[in-house]
Amino acid sequence: MTNQGYGQGQPYGAAPGQGSPAPATGTSAKGFVASLFDTSFTSFVTPTIIKVVYVLVMVLAGLGALGIAFSGFSINVGVGIITLIIIAPLAFFVELALWRISLEIFMVIFRMSDDLRAIRNGGGFR
Repeated sequence: MTNQGYGQGQPYGAAPGQGSPAPATGTSAKGFVASLFDTSFTSFVTPTIIKVVYVLVMVLAGLGALGIAFSGFSINVGVGIITLIIIAPLAFFVELALWRISLEIFMVIFRMSDDLRAIRNGGGFR
């Protein structure tokens, strides 16, 4: 198996030597609203809204970490400081990492779908 130039530093979908990836299929061809009403499910909404979902997850995880810190201070100041310095940031980063991994799995599945569609249509990989 040979490495054809795809790897670290190479954007997804870019052939070796290309600077930017080819435009993605799915929602970009139809638009967000048209994809919502696509009853044949030939275009996907998830790749479009996944960025918004991740931003919401970051905000909610940050608020959760603040809640953890405040609950530590409600016990006493010593526990609050330990919670603020160690437990809350650790909880924030672990939760954010788990959500990121989950959302990346969704994106990998959708990218595999795009690549399989391109192969099926005879175009090969983007």
